[in-house]
Amino acid sequence: MFASSDKGPAMTHSIDIAIQAEGWADCSDLATAAVAAIAAQLEAPRVGELSLVLSDDAQVRVLNRDYRGKDKATNVLSFAQVGALLGDIVLARETVAREALAKGVTFEAHLTHLIMHGWLHLQGFDHAGEAEAAEMESIEIAALATLAIDNPYDVSDD
Repeated sequence: MFASSDKGPAMTHSIDIAIQAEGWADCSDLATAAVAAIAAQLEAPRVGELSLVLSDDAQVRVLNRDYRGKDKATNVLSFAQVGALLGDIVLARETVAREALAKGVTFEAHLTHLIMHGWLHLQGFDHAGEAEAAEMESIEIAALATLAIDNPYDVSDD
């Protein structure tokens, strides 16, 4: 558990990590840092327990098909809950690794971004419209910067 907030009283979050596929390393410190960095960007984040499920493409494909009607793997899925459990964030290791390689970033940097992205969904944020996407991205960019991770949306060619 950790306490974090630059904008109000200290808030407590707990993160339970379930490794359901091979190839995952311990990422508890990374997850804690990602959630704390996002929490510090929000006026009044929901607090409680977060379940982080480290899975694979096969399982995430089934979840994506069953809950979103999209029969393909994706990098991260978020399932909001009510009460003390904020929800679940499920990540697909192969997709995360493939995307990190394609973006030219470390696996850890991309994973941090995806945990933040999923956690923002559990906070009620979405990116269905341009304005919503811009707000969500700006929060992610600011939080990532506090961890010395570059803007993942900067697609300029150097």
